[in-house]
Amino acid sequence: MDIKNVNNNVVLNRSNDSFKPSNKEGSDASANNTLISTDKVTLTQAMTQMNNLEQTARSVSTDNSSRIAELKLAVQEGSYQVDAEKVANKLLQTEALFARS
Repeated sequence: MDIKNVNNNVVLNRSNDSFKPSNKEGSDASANNTLISTDKVTLTQAMTQMNNLEQTARSVSTDNSSRIAELKLAVQEGSYQVDAEKVANKLLQTEALFARS
């Protein structure tokens, strides 16, 4: 989605009848106080990436209930061991993915 000059129409379509100049110059003051906004928001690249991520997430199989049951049992029994090197490698992989963006 690309949003450009959203406020221009609002400012330009306002009625000048409601504007009361603060000095004696009248129409010159209203001409000088007209605002034109140049705000710009561009979301096209971010939205494209989000759409791609959503499609990828939908296509991934998430039936890992047996693995979750195994892990719960290991934690309850106190036999679950954390592999610190594996965790560190996964963190580095995640950081590398963010660095590419």
